[in-house]
Parts: sequence; C-alpha cells; structure tokens
Amino acid sequence: MKRPNDLPKLTMAVVTRVVLLALVAIGILCALYQLLALIHRYPLDYGEAPLVDQAMRLARGQNIYRADLSMPPFTVSNYPPLYVAVMAPFVALFGPSFLFGRLISVIGAWVCAACLGLIVWQVGRDRVAAVLSGLSFLAFPFVVSWSSLARIDLLALALSLAALAVLARQPLDGRRMLIGALLLVSAIYTRQSYALAAPLAAFVWVLLQEDVRRAFGLAALVAGVGGGLFLALNTLTDGGFYFNIVTANANAWSADRLSWNLNRLTDVAPIFLGVAVFSAALGARRNALWAMSVPYLVGSFLSFLTVGKVGSNVNYALELCAALSLAAGSTVAWARAQRTAWPGLIAVALLGVQAVHLARITWHDEWPQLQARRDAARSLQQLETIVIKADGPVLADEYMGLLTLQGRPLYIQPFEVTQLALEKKWDQRPALRGIEEKQYPLILIHYFPQYPVYKERWTPQMLDAIARFYRLVGMYADTGVYQPVGRQEELLAPTEACAGAPWRLPSPAQNGLRRRDGYVDFFGRGNAGKLPVRAVADGLLVRRNDWADAVAIQHDDPLNPGRKVWTYYAHMAGPTGVESFVAADFPPGTMNMPVRAGDLIGHQGSWSGRPNFPMWVHLRFALVRAMDDGAFPAEITPAVLLDPAPYLGIAAAASSNGSPIGCVHQ
Repeated sequence: MKRPNDLPKLTMAVVTRVVLLALVAIGILCALYQLLALIHRYPLDYGEAPLVDQAMRLARGQNIYRADLSMPPFTVSNYPPLYVAVMAPFVALFGPSFLFGRLISVIGAWVCAACLGLIVWQVGRDRVAAVLSGLSFLAFPFVVSWSSLARIDLLALALSLAALAVLARQPLDGRRMLIGALLLVSAIYTRQSYALAAPLAAFVWVLLQEDVRRAFGLAALVAGVGGGLFLALNTLTDGGFYFNIVTANANAWSADRLSWNLNRLTDVAPIFLGVAVFSAALGARRNALWAMSVPYLVGSFLSFLTVGKVGSNVNYALELCAALSLAAGSTVAWARAQRTAWPGLIAVALLGVQAVHLARITWHDEWPQLQARRDAARSLQQLETIVIKADGPVLADEYMGLLTLQGRPLYIQPFEVTQLALEKKWDQRPALRGIEEKQYPLILIHYFPQYPVYKERWTPQMLDAIARFYRLVGMYADTGVYQPVGRQEELLAPTEACAGAPWRLPSPAQNGLRRRDGYVDFFGRGNAGKLPVRAVADGLLVRRNDWADAVAIQHDDPLNPGRKVWTYYAHMAGPTGVESFVAADFPPGTMNMPVRAGDLIGHQGSWSGRPNFPMWVHLRFALVRAMDDGAFPAEITPAVLLDPAPYLGIAAAASSNGSPIGCVHQ
C-alpha cells in the first residue's frame, strides 16, 4: 500500500511522462511542418527571395551592399552577410532554390532546442528540465512557422545560444571564452539586433560566475572583433554596409503595431510569461541560471519592442521565445529540486498546459497558412510560365521569388525602397520613369485578403503610375498581373456562357474566377461600375432594403425539376460599400420583379464587404438553397450554399488563390 507521502511523487512521475510525450508529439508535428515547407518549390514569405538574390550575387563576386541606389537594381541587403555567405556555395553548385536557406533554418531551430537543453543541464543537472526547456521552444507557433523559411533569424539565434551553451560550462577557460566570443560575433553578423540579449547575458553570467576581468575581457573581445569587421566591410563597400544594415532598417515605428504584438504574445504564452517573472523573482541564490536567464530575458524583451516597426513580423519574437523556454527550464529545475514533489508537479503541469496551448494555436493559425501556400502551387506554376516569357525586368513583391528561381536578378525590392522613399532617403523618380515609359513587361502585386500590405510595399506614386500606364490582365495566387496598356495578352477570353451549361455566366471574367467559402468571384477587366452583371436565367428578382450592393433571383432549378433555387449577386458597389452599382430598375425593397436571362442587373464593383479593404473589380456570385416555402434564407451560411459549377459549366475544382478556372468544355 502506498504511503501518503508517495502519492505526490507517483503523480509527479506520471505527469512528467505525459508532458514529455506531449512535447515529443509536438516536436514531431514541428518536423512535419518543416518537411512540407522544405519540399515546397515556391516562396513562402516576401523576405526569402532577396536573400537568395543576394546569395546569387555573392556567388558571382558582386557587392551586395551598394551605397548608391540611383541606378537599378533598386535592392537592399538589410542584414550582415553570414547567412547569405553560408547559402552562396549551395546556390553556386545547385542553382537558385529556397531549399538550402530553409534547411539552414530548420537545422538552426533544432540546434537552438539542443542548446537550450544543454544550458539547463550544465547548470541545473536536471535531464527532465533540460528536455522540457528544449522541446518547449519548438512548440512556439512563431518558431514553427519561421524555422521553415529561408530567413536569417534561426541561424543567428542558434549561434547566439551556442555561445551561451559554451560559456555556461564551468569553470570557464580561455579557449571556451574565445569560442563563445566568436559565436556571439557570428550571431551579430547574421542579424545585427542579436548584439544585445545574448552578449548581455554572457557578460552578466561571466561577471557573476567568474570574475570582473574575464567578463570585461569577453566584452572587449566581442566588441573588438565585431567593430573591426564592421570597419572593414564598411570600407570595402564605400559606406554601403552601414547604409544597408542601419539606414535602410530605420523604418517608421508605430505604438499600435507594438500593442498588437504584445497582445498577441500574451495570448500565445501567458503561462510562460508568468513563469519567467517567477523565475526572475527567485533570485540568484535559488535559481542557478538566474545570472544568464534574467539578463537574456530582459535583453530579448527590449529587442522585441522593435516589433513596432513597419514591416516587422513574428521573427522579432524568436529570441524572446528562447528566453522564455530557458526561464521555464530553470524554474522546472528549481521546482524539482525541492524537498516535496508538489512544486515540481505544478511546474511541469503548467509547462505541459502551455505547450498544448501553443500547439493548438500552431494547428489553427500556422498550418492553414502553409496549406494555403501549398494549394497555390498550381496557380504559381501558371504565373511562373508568364514570368519566364517576359522579356525584360519584372517588378514584383510577394512572389519576386519566381524571378530568382529562374536565376534572374531582382530589379526592385518594393517594400525596402518604399520605406526609404517615405523617409526621403531614396529618389524614386528613375523607377517611376520606367513605369511611365512601360519599360517593364510585367508588374506583379500581391493582395492579401486580410490586409492591404501592398500599400506598404509600393509608394502612392508607383501605384498611381501603374494604374495609369498598366492594366490588370490576370489574377494568380491573389497576385495581380499587370502589363503595359496596349501590349497585354488575353489570358482568358470573355465568354457569355460555357458550352452545355444550363445557365449563362453572370459577368465577364477575363481575369479569372476565384472560388472561396462557397462563393465564386468573377474578376473582369475594366473599371468599377462599368462591367455588366446579368441574370443567369429567368426568374424573380428581390433586393432587400439593407442590400446596397446585392440582389437575389429565384429560379426553377434546372437540375432538380420541381424545386426552387436562388442566385445571389453581390459586391456591386464602390470601395466603401456606399456607392451602389445595382441597376436603377431594382431599388431597395424590390420584391419578385420578373427578369429574363441576360437582363442587366448591375455592374461589377470593388466592395469587399469590409470598409477600407477594397478588392479589384469583381462580382461575388453564389447559388443559394431555397427555403421550404421557396423564400430566400434570412442569413447566408455555408449550410445554404450550393455548388454553382454544374449550373454554370465552370470547373468544379475549388480554388482560393485567384487562378483562372474557366469552362469545363471550351
């Protein structure tokens, strides 16, 4: 029979095994996510292509830090050269690809986890705490998503944590101090913002664990080597190194953006944040890792505050994720060393709850985004074919990687130079002149459904020039394809009806169709309020009093005789939803007005359903199941939407990427 004092120990053992198994499963899911990203040919992030472009240029012996952007290419190298230098040999040997850069990030993430575990083990001598610390880092959704990209951050973080792991082992000798210093410098020359947290943690650790002389010796070594490299690179590039990694990174800062990211962090890791505060409160006497974990936490949080910059992303939180994992590991080690099992039981259980919460967020937020990118592969193949045929420089933003995949250099990095132009640090007139003179056979602009990020990537003057001298001729993977006015090719010929279909098409779709959430968007070519929308079949038209942009028509169901069905035509309004493009013959309140197939009922609009988020000219069309009495449903939900493909003769394959679908029978 178990004694009462044995119960907490038994419970502790069970909970520990359960949490460890959960973290191992989460680690496996992280690895699977990374594998799916590795085998995806096309860009997963805006920032991947510039790094591949820099690796291509570095492999050719070209200067990637130009101080003068008055002549093309209008590109910026925002980061120090180590990551690009590591990638360059692979690009030179095997050709441009995102695979090598992503593989560096994947390896970096797992090295980070190993280093966190090693630090906790070397100081606390608790294997369970070490494993929990390392695996919990891989549970962060920010880590899962960013470790799958060809970006510099995970290599920089791995080098900085490797430095701390080398310095954590006691006693510290001269050889390991030199290795630690060189690793810190290497991290800084991968990402310059890593000059704060890890060096601060290393300095305080050596100061409190060793002596003042060694601490200042380490600081002098890091500063001396790092400063010498800076002077050398800046001299070799005629000041271009400073311009690219300092001046070109000074984007506008927003308190609202910082507030949003702070709220996001507290939603994602509330328990980790609480544990970190508790870990700091334990003090150096009770927390063996205090001298390293607390300065690292403070430094990484200060670095995280720069997330308020325009263009920032979750990569600004990666160092803080490592600091939170380190604090959690040190807390678990302290708790498990107590005389009773209860502190360890509570600490491990809390960490397990937090890890499961992180995994849930990853599953709901990050996995769908990766799947959406993978689903866009077919559209991107079509877009890549168009890019290959383009003779001359192509301007692009999100999918500029289609150029690097062909070994073509980037002509412009729109976001970077736009921020410089807004700060009066770059003269955009040469680029504008190229647009006005139609020097570019293609311009590709990506439109995120959730946020008009293109307004941060292109100056207002660029967008105005594109609107005046280029025309939208296609939509692929939510990317508008623009060609010079008078030179564009027809990507999808207008048609009134698909062969053999029971109904005609409701509106022109020269720029393709997009199927999303049960609706079909018909992207026409022209201006809002000018492209006709027509009834697909005979029926009775209804326009409710609150429908500024929409009408619905009741029809006899041609595929199910004896039943009624409704067609719904929406987004026939201007960008604010106020200016209606519904035909004047159908004012609000219209009920059961007879219409014939082909009757004009309105015009395509740019209303998206949300203020301040206009879409390109389109019609949103849906087929709606009639109620038992034949009436239109009180609310449009997925349960009442039907597949319009058999009625219109369009391809049934669903798409959420804006790719042309077309008729089944041409």
